[in-house]
Amino acid sequence: MKELTFTSYEQYLQYMEHKAMEKAVMKGLQDEELATYKKQFKENVMKVWNDYDCDYWLEKHGYVVISVWKDGIGGRKLMRGRPKKLDSEKFKHTLHVRLDDETYNKFCNYCQENNLEKSEAIREMIKRL
Repeated sequence: MKELTFTSYEQYLQYMEHKAMEKAVMKGLQDEELATYKKQFKENVMKVWNDYDCDYWLEKHGYVVISVWKDGIGGRKLMRGRPKKLDSEKFKHTLHVRLDDETYNKFCNYCQENNLEKSEAIREMIKRL
């Protein structure tokens, strides 16, 4: 499996156009066949980008990871999922806390009101110290 990381649609498109030309040369396509092949390839590239809602992930995380692998008969498969964290963004420490019901309910209400995940809320509170 190969994972490709893109920070924009233009970067993705440029990479895929390069791959399309490599394949066209290997197939020996020329003139009208080449133009048709490039047009279909570009349409497929846009369809994959839209099908996997890459603009949303790009806006949310600043990058998109697309995984490509070959199936059992040698055909390529694309998969889009939650983008992997860059090494610089990974959290390496875990914190476990015991809370009484009242404190826990306050904390849950805070997270809900601010639309935050619990871990994200704790990190924000610690940064304010």
